[in-house]
Amino acid sequence: MSMPSSVTIQRRWLLLVFCLFAGVLLKAQGDMRFFGTATKDGSPLSGATVTVLMDGKQIINLTTGKNGKFKFTIDIGHSYQINYSAPGCVSMYMTMDLHTPADKAWIYPDYAAEIPFFSANDPKVKTELFAQKPFIKVIFDGDKGFYDDPSYRFIDEIFKDPLEEQKKQQEELEKKQAAEQAAKDAADQAAKDQAEKDRLAQEEADRQKAIDEANKKNTQTNTQQQEQPKEPEQQDAGMETEAIRLEKEKQDKLNQEKQNKSIRAQYENNLLKLVAESERQNNIEKFNKMKEDAMGNSVVQTLRKEAQVKAQNDFLIEQNKEKQRQQLANSQLKAERLRALVETAAQVERDMRASEMKPVLSTVQLNYSPSPNVIVTTESGFFLTTVTTIISWPGGVHTTFRTDEYWWGTRYYYHDGKETDLKTYESELYRHKRS
Repeated sequence: MSMPSSVTIQRRWLLLVFCLFAGVLLKAQGDMRFFGTATKDGSPLSGATVTVLMDGKQIINLTTGKNGKFKFTIDIGHSYQINYSAPGCVSMYMTMDLHTPADKAWIYPDYAAEIPFFSANDPKVKTELFAQKPFIKVIFDGDKGFYDDPSYRFIDEIFKDPLEEQKKQQEELEKKQAAEQAAKDAADQAAKDQAEKDRLAQEEADRQKAIDEANKKNTQTNTQQQEQPKEPEQQDAGMETEAIRLEKEKQDKLNQEKQNKSIRAQYENNLLKLVAESERQNNIEKFNKMKEDAMGNSVVQTLRKEAQVKAQNDFLIEQNKEKQRQQLANSQLKAERLRALVETAAQVERDMRASEMKPVLSTVQLNYSPSPNVIVTTESGFFLTTVTTIISWPGGVHTTFRTDEYWWGTRYYYHDGKETDLKTYESELYRHKRS
């Protein structure tokens, strides 16, 4: 059994290295460049902390500069959580799902975003939601990039509804007014009850007084009658006069009570009108203030929507630039392949014309060796460039020479499919061209 030559051993080692290198390339993934800007109230925010977790494990921790900008690079094919925090601001986080199909693993997208920070005590923002949900979810677009999930609308939840706040304030105001009115009604009813009680007590006292006076007068009358008897007609006239007087006093008292009630009712009506006018003025002032707050909230929401549209527009611009770069690279590759094809076609055409221009000689009296026809083709690939030379003679006889050159510089030579060394290859090629 013959031992393999040094050329064969070298070739086997190179094939082994190539297989290992190809395996590493097949397992490799692309990466993403993340360009961010931290802002607060529309101005760049410096000193903010950005922490990146890959599959739950921290891999990056950085701080924003004076212009609020930061950047980092992460691998495709993983899940990420990016945490943001700054002094005096509410902490928040976003998620990025960078898993892609196997045929899209070799991509290098860019992602740009503006990260707005909010004060921890901002009355217009539901800051407690930032600890419960991510404010952005990034997903794969199915092609070669990533974008914010349009079905996830966290921004619609964090801002408090101005109308809801107005309703809440109005309800609280109505409850307060109802409590005040109930207290006032209770006080008025208590005063009325006390007045009625005093009135009944006074009537009872007056009635008792009238009875006592009547009894006293009767006693005096009886005494006088005992001392000096009177006629029956005079006694009846005195009793009738006393009854008339009592009835008159009773009517006068009733008239006085009616007059007091009328005065009190008029006073209460005037007081209610004053209270209603005061409440109306307070409600107008509160409504104007709530209207100004609502207009301010509308301006803030408009600015935030404009910032979001700008961030999406910047992302689309970067994506378009990447597509243009890819198209340019594809155009250059296409031009190179087209040039190689044109060169090969031109060579074949020249060889064919050369063979057609050769004179046809009579072989009756001549003994000659015809000139061979030579065709050279080149095939260029990412790892391998192959140059094939075919030398043919009339009658279908031909021989083939081939050179394989790998991108790292190693060459192999073949004559009719059999491997040979450089010296033998060049001498045989020269001999066949000259024969």
